[in-house]
Amino acid sequence: MSRNVTDPSAGLPAAYALLLLDVAARWGITAEQLLQPFGLDRQTLTSPTLRVPLATMNDIYRLALELTGEPALPFYVGMQMKLSSHGFIGFAAMTADTLAQALELVERFISLRIMGFTLRVEREGDIAHVQLETDLDLQPLRDGIVAGLMIGLGQMGQVLTGETLFGGADIDIPENPRFEHINHMLPAQIRFNRPVNRISFDARYLDLPLVMADSASMQLAVEQCERELVAIGLNNRFVRQVRELIHQEATGFRTVEAVAEALHMSERTLKRQLAQEGTTFSDILEDIRRQMAIRLLDANEHSIERIAEELGYSDVANFNRAFKRWTGTTPGQYRRASLEKA
Repeated sequence: MSRNVTDPSAGLPAAYALLLLDVAARWGITAEQLLQPFGLDRQTLTSPTLRVPLATMNDIYRLALELTGEPALPFYVGMQMKLSSHGFIGFAAMTADTLAQALELVERFISLRIMGFTLRVEREGDIAHVQLETDLDLQPLRDGIVAGLMIGLGQMGQVLTGETLFGGADIDIPENPRFEHINHMLPAQIRFNRPVNRISFDARYLDLPLVMADSASMQLAVEQCERELVAIGLNNRFVRQVRELIHQEATGFRTVEAVAEALHMSERTLKRQLAQEGTTFSDILEDIRRQMAIRLLDANEHSIERIAEELGYSDVANFNRAFKRWTGTTPGQYRRASLEKA
């Protein structure tokens, strides 16, 4: 059994495997059918500290798809996802004051539960976006987690606020042949084969109060999450701080020298600390530009030339090359495809 138990910084919490078991049971699939081939059982998965290696979880999920014969399985997982599935992060989000605060906590601590995934909340005028990113490449687990989380975030948002939250969702996985059978259950329009995974909704939702808001309980949960971050070395508050300083709507983009000055450190120290976090200034800058480019092209309010200028590119050709490197298509092709699908 020890081969399936990993250190705290690897794999997925066993709670997600239990969630998959509960959903697969709708098709008459037993825990023994899903777990025995991997030397696991349901009782073992109830351990609150257990994590299942990603490779093992990938195999369990692949078997679940085969046994159920249901390609829409990840969407059902998302609809059954509960805040309790996410441990102290879910408890912190549940007891936050507003939806915005809950999402900020998820953004801050998601790496505690799902390694290789990041979530970012952004506000653009009257529209808010929740963007999910991942460097996980194990299939079919990667696409399954993306689909499940995108649906789950919407479902949990409604539980938190007690209101139906309408919006739209872009998802980068291929169109699901069974999606039309569950589309009527969801308050969001989903578009497949997009270059990003993003939920968009009325920014006023961010200010909605939560039905179980409790500041004292939230603080306790946040403190526990902070301890876990320190324990597994995932406290990346410095990277978030650099990201916020690189670009601000009022001032635009800052150079590495300007960011270092704002942090009261030398450029060399800034680069060294980012390297210790596994990233670089240019990587963060490029990621910000990529996300802004997609948002601005989707909004269809500015010319491609104006967007290139806003992103700090000296000419459109440089922007075109960068965007094609990010998405495999040019800004013009992306905008035309976006308009056709709208």
